[in-house]
Amino acid sequence: MGTNLDTSLLGGLRCFESSGRLLSFTRAAAELNLTQSAVSQQIRHLENRLGYPLFVRHPRGLELTSKGVVLIEVTSRLINELQQTINRLSLLNAPLQINCLPSFTLQWLMPRLTDFNRQEPDISVRLKAEFQSLDKHMMDALDIDVAIRFDPVSYSYLHADFIMDEYLIPVATPNYVKEHLQVDGHISLANAVLLHDASPWMDAPEYIEWRTWLGAHMPDYQGSIEGPQFNLSSLAISAALNGQGIAMGRAALVYDDLMSGRLIDPFKKQVIAPARYVMLRRGDEDQRVHIFAEWLKAACKQFVSDRRAILNLA
Repeated sequence: MGTNLDTSLLGGLRCFESSGRLLSFTRAAAELNLTQSAVSQQIRHLENRLGYPLFVRHPRGLELTSKGVVLIEVTSRLINELQQTINRLSLLNAPLQINCLPSFTLQWLMPRLTDFNRQEPDISVRLKAEFQSLDKHMMDALDIDVAIRFDPVSYSYLHADFIMDEYLIPVATPNYVKEHLQVDGHISLANAVLLHDASPWMDAPEYIEWRTWLGAHMPDYQGSIEGPQFNLSSLAISAALNGQGIAMGRAALVYDDLMSGRLIDPFKKQVIAPARYVMLRRGDEDQRVHIFAEWLKAACKQFVSDRRAILNLA
């Protein structure tokens, strides 16, 4: 006569799986948040229901019987599959909260999220574009699961992963280059309007991106560095696309425009940016966060390879 899978038997099997995996009633009790005597009693009851012993009790630990070995394999597999299914189904009602820089969101992340949505249809993403500084308290208060920042500082108080470096590239439309930058057969900034991102990161020095590029490639530049400032890099890029001047672009933000020819790099010279992209997380316990983090790292690695075409890197 068979044994029915009732509530009592299922509870006993859960205790058996933990005890068999850990080979200890004491450690199983700690894992299940039960007392050691409760776990031991559940196992005795289970063995009585099944009609055969599952463990050999030794003074210093447990040993599975031959039937216990067979049952632990099946029980562990089924409990693991059940837990994974429950976790996967729970994702349907829990959007992943991602907080990201506005310009990086518009120019880089959003065009690639289609790929993530296709790969992980069960993970709903809620994207919010902001650029304020973050700490663990703020991430908890705002319920932020993942944040992406462009910053020269470290985030030792959060789970922080370096995901990608960045290059600075002066960019303008072909017409702007022809009409304002070409002087006696050479490219010059003498008649150019320099466009700036006023806040590439929090508390960034004024004109830091143009100063970085000029310091690397035109250290003797005597012209004016002043020009229109925008609170978003994407606005400076938009101004360049509208022929208002030459912007200091970041490779991730101007890649598509360079590849299409809407913008060009007139000097063919780039410089590594003072800041880099980091991914911030409150922790690694959430499987959704782990899945998104791995996807983002892979997407950044692919982009680093793709951007060689515009950076002229070996």
